[in-house]
Amino acid sequence: MSGKDNILDKLLSNYCFWSLAAIGSFIILVSLFLAAVFIQRINFLMLVMVLLFGFLWIGATSISRHSFVLLKRYIGREGEISILEFLSTQLVVFLFPFAYRKVKKEAELYRKKNSAD
Repeated sequence: MSGKDNILDKLLSNYCFWSLAAIGSFIILVSLFLAAVFIQRINFLMLVMVLLFGFLWIGATSISRHSFVLLKRYIGREGEISILEFLSTQLVVFLFPFAYRKVKKEAELYRKKNSAD
């Protein structure tokens, strides 16, 4: 495995990790919010937890988007981010499987192209 393949694998795993972190924090945020609504006895700790998981979700989503752009830039397709790919970085919770499969396929094509050189 060459150094370029190692960097590509690290970028792919970084994108996958932060996307899954965004999905997990979103699920926890929604469940805490629903618990607060259905309990109807909201205390300060519950509000703080909802706020913190909201911030975690926003942060993980932005890091995931940054990882996606770095990966596209590394494989030379920076200017080719489609509208659906852009939305998948905004709505990582819903469109992550589509975006990850597509970017992984592009990374494999890049890897094959560079191994032939």
